[in-house]
Amino acid sequence: MSVPLRASFAIVILLAAVPLAAIAEAEDSKARIKAAAGVLLGGPNQNTTQAMIVNALTDLLDVTVTLTRRSPYASDIKARIDVAKDLLRKTSLFNDKARQYLSFAHRMMTGGKKYERPKELEEFVTMEEAQQKAQKYAAALVDGALLALERGDESGAALRLLELVLAVVTPVSGEPAASNANPR
Repeated sequence: MSVPLRASFAIVILLAAVPLAAIAEAEDSKARIKAAAGVLLGGPNQNTTQAMIVNALTDLLDVTVTLTRRSPYASDIKARIDVAKDLLRKTSLFNDKARQYLSFAHRMMTGGKKYERPKELEEFVTMEEAQQKAQKYAAALVDGALLALERGDESGAALRLLELVLAVVTPVSGEPAASNANPR
């Protein structure tokens, strides 16, 4: 085989490997998302610890960083997410500073749009209903992230994952409607 032919053959093999690497990375991201979702959406379970929940959230944040690597703000997004992950690990799931850093990352990913919890998550009659609504919302975000990955929309998947983490670490601010009713 001549040198130019060998070089051409090597280039073809390298070019073929690039899509395979991207496919493998997308499959890894999907597996990580599904594993984290299993912890977060599995419902109340006495075997689920806070450490497991924090690990699932930080894994979703790691996937978010990977998926935003092509963003012009990639290093800033990563820096803010890294600070938030550290705070979540060392303090509480509901750490205000962690949520603030995640909100900064959200703004960078959305052109400045502020994260807001969907209003329907704040309207509930019982705490059980609030939990059901939150789980349904979270499942929709997971499904949306997986579909976005299928379409090759990494930034869309990353945004949904970050919104999922923000939804989990943002305390419920509403009150059950039953406690607001006038007794007769």
